[in-house]
Parts: sequence; structure tokens; C-alpha cells
Amino acid sequence: MAQRLAVIVAFASLMMGGTLNVAALEIWTENPWYWSYQGTPVLMLGGSDEDNLFNDPRLWKNLDALNACGGNYVRCTLSCRDEGNVWPYAKAGEQYDLARWNPEYWQRLQTFLQQARDHDVFVQIEIWATFDFYRDNWLRNPFNPKNNINYTTQNTRLPTEWPHHPAAKPQPFFSTPPKLNNDTVVLGYQQAFVRHVLEIALPFPNVLYCLDNETSAPPEWAWYWAEFMRDEARQRGATIQLTEMWDDHNLRGQQHKATYEHRELFSFFDVSQNNWQSGQQHYDNLLWVREQVAKHGGPRPLNNVKVYAKGRGDEPDLPLVRDRYWQNIFAGCASTRFHRPTGRGHGVGINADAQQIIRAARTFTLAFNLFACEPRPDLLSDREPNEAYCLAQAGSVYAVYFPQGGQVRLQVEGAGLKLRWFDPRKCEFGQPQDVQPGALPLKTPNTQQEWLALIK
Repeated sequence: MAQRLAVIVAFASLMMGGTLNVAALEIWTENPWYWSYQGTPVLMLGGSDEDNLFNDPRLWKNLDALNACGGNYVRCTLSCRDEGNVWPYAKAGEQYDLARWNPEYWQRLQTFLQQARDHDVFVQIEIWATFDFYRDNWLRNPFNPKNNINYTTQNTRLPTEWPHHPAAKPQPFFSTPPKLNNDTVVLGYQQAFVRHVLEIALPFPNVLYCLDNETSAPPEWAWYWAEFMRDEARQRGATIQLTEMWDDHNLRGQQHKATYEHRELFSFFDVSQNNWQSGQQHYDNLLWVREQVAKHGGPRPLNNVKVYAKGRGDEPDLPLVRDRYWQNIFAGCASTRFHRPTGRGHGVGINADAQQIIRAARTFTLAFNLFACEPRPDLLSDREPNEAYCLAQAGSVYAVYFPQGGQVRLQVEGAGLKLRWFDPRKCEFGQPQDVQPGALPLKTPNTQQEWLALIK
């Protein structure tokens, strides 16, 4: 309650002319792999039934569901393509006028950010909702030259049709900056949109920013907008936390270098596309990118704004999505959130299974000082691939996750250690057992489900 009141007071001060204060959500100085909020480290756990909750007030009840299970993190693409959504621009007859705003769109965004703040929920905004600008969605988009009164195909580089998938062929909308197509007409309207987003969002201390969704645009696009947004924020006396989300499912691919090699532009790294991987490869990729991030400016948070449930069929693969969610935590990621349900198995949103997993993850991680720990696969032996994963603060606390039961040895040190097994299905800890330092054998109570062990 005190934390929520402090946020409300800060916001009221701003509205009455006080100093802009958006420093509440920061990289934690004591362990920069994690976020801190008003000086306290936080683990972001989330799930929601849509990516653009702000644009459908009926879905704001997701915030209540999150609060009830211990969640605190949602995605907010600035998308307008779903039924019931509104576009950001006013109509001029049958077309849009990109020089005039649609008040309903911006009121929805502001009210949603207020709702999220009041629920102590963190919001990761994505400025450019990639799929709004491709295929059938482009035919309805106000930025399409045929849909607005402000420009044409003759004085811009934009086509009226773009039937390609974003990964196959990026469209010219994402090449407007000077070092690419230098399409100054469209760029001016893009800049006005981004400025207005910042005007709405900067007063809120619970917001992170991501430029795109699954982009395959040239890196110069991301670098341009990162500099632009940081400069706009500075002019308003603010500092923003910013990243980019590339489409490549392989974190070791070339696209991702444009983010982790530019710490001066991107203060955190969204690793969501790694959630198309599974098992040991999923975890190994996260540890590999931690090494790269550490080499290029030092540790910074790794965020998962969407964890996919897609397996081989069109139904969510619950064991697979559960494993990805827990692995993100045990690889030292700062956030993990279930992707929306799509009807093709891509996500579980905030359904009953998602709520149960979030509740278990919050219960378990509150039982020890997660923020003093780091991934320690080296402490495990007699281990098969994808059998067990370890977080530890050596000599003080050891947490081990078993995706499907198993038996390993864990190297522990320290006196007075006790082991408790945690059943995430029941969200319950078992009775403590004394353990001795050395190569501790750990055998799960059964192999029919996931288990977690806590030694401290």
C-alpha cells in the first residue's frame, strides 16, 4: 500500500507541475541483471489475454487476475488491428488525417497505464506493432497512402499494398530514417506519433519501452529510433528503459548483435524469441547471451515479454510452456510473461494454468533472496541434458529446478543447511531436511511432474 501511495503522490505532483519523476523503475545497482522499483528489486512475472490490453477496456480485468496470482507484468503493443480497437488518428471523411489525433485512442492508453500503475503492474510498451503494417492489416492502416489525406505514393516511398510476411520482406515504412530511404514526409508523422506516446507514457514510473515486435527491419531503423526516443525523453527531463525485439529465434544470430553491442542505446535486452527454443538449447542460449551482454557494457536485464506455448500442434503444449517459463527464471532473466492465446497454440495468456504457474513461481522465489543468486550449472553433476537447473548464492542458498523429476548431485557448502522440496502444482513446500556440505544427492519425490528444491 505504501509503495502504491508513493507512486500516486509522485504522479499527482507531476500533474500539478512538479518535476517529472520516471526513475522509479531502474536497473538494480546491486545486481544489474534485475530491475528495481523505488529502490527494491523486483522479478516481473506476467501473462495476459492480449498484447494490446489498452485498446480493449474489456480486457483490463486481466490486471485483477494478475494481482490475484502474484503477477506484475504485461505487454502493451500499440496495435489497432483487433475487433473493437480504435486507431490513433481522427477521420477526415472516409480517410484519416495524420495531423489530428483520435482522443479515444490516447485516452484508452492513458487510462490503461493508470490502471496498471494502480495495480502495481509493469507495462512493456512496443511502439511499432509490426503486423499492423503488413498484408491485410496494411490495407486498413492510416499510414497507408490510400487511407490518409496527408501524402501519396508519389511523394513517399510507401506502397498501398504489401502482401509479404515481415520476416520475408520488410516494407518501406521501416526504412524512413535518413541513413535508409530518408522518406522525410512519412518520418515526420512517425516522429509526431512517438512524441505523443512519450507525452502520455513518461509520467508513469512503471513503464518499459520496446521499439518493435519481431522486427526484421535494418538495424539503422532501431538505432535511429533509440536515439530519437532517448533525446525526446531527455528534453522532458526523463530517462527511459529501452530495447528492441528482433525476429530471429536464434539469440546467437546477427540481428541480436544490434542490441547487445549497443549498451548506449539499449538499456535492456528482450530475449522473447528464444522462447521458440526448448529444453537444454533454450537454457544454453540464455546463458550464452548473458556472456555477450556482460562483454558489451556489463550486465543488464534480460526480459521475456512473451513465452510461447506452441509445440507441434494447434493446442498449447503446457509442459513445454511451463518449462520455458521456469527456465527463464533459472537462467537469471528479469522477466517472463505468457504469450496471448491465438487459437493456434501460441500462448496460454492468463488462463487457469498460467495463473497457477505464476502463483507457484512467485511463492517459490519469495522464499529466498533470488536477487543475490546467479545461474550455476557448474554445481550440478551426474546430470542429463535438461534434467535440472541451478540458481545459487554459494554458501547461502541453492535453488534447483527439475522439469520432469530426476536425480542429480549438487555441490553445496555452508553449515546448518536445510532442504525443502517445493511442489509447484500444489504451491506447497515440504518439511525441511538437514543436509551436509559436499556433493548432495537430490532425487525428486517422483518423475511425473516438475519439482523444485530449495537449500538454504
